[in-house]
Amino acid sequence: MPSERVVDIHLRWGDSDSFDHVNNVEFFRILEEARVRVHSGAEPGSDILENGLLVGEQKLTYRTPLHYRQAPIQVGLTVDHIGGASFRFACRIFDRETGALFAEGHVTSVAFNFDTHSTRKLTDNERKWLEA
Repeated sequence: MPSERVVDIHLRWGDSDSFDHVNNVEFFRILEEARVRVHSGAEPGSDILENGLLVGEQKLTYRTPLHYRQAPIQVGLTVDHIGGASFRFACRIFDRETGALFAEGHVTSVAFNFDTHSTRKLTDNERKWLEA
């Protein structure tokens, strides 16, 4: 099982809504930012984003309200499934210091060829990187 990759994300004041908590839509932006950072490594296979990738499915369960703060929150991403042309990150948005869990769920990504407008198989390097 691959290890969890944890990314620190700083909230923006504008992420909060009129109820004084981070809006549910912003959680998906936070996940997007964390995924881009994880995919932007230097090791072979981490160029998966540049090779073509789409989000196929996202699901989150909200656990605790998240309020604006200056300290970063953490996003944990663990590859829990690899298919022929897709993979899934189990994800959690949490506070490392207090252990508070704000949301958890998964994001399925699909390898995509934008020239042919069709899915593509994951490369061997991409698979090795996802399995690491």
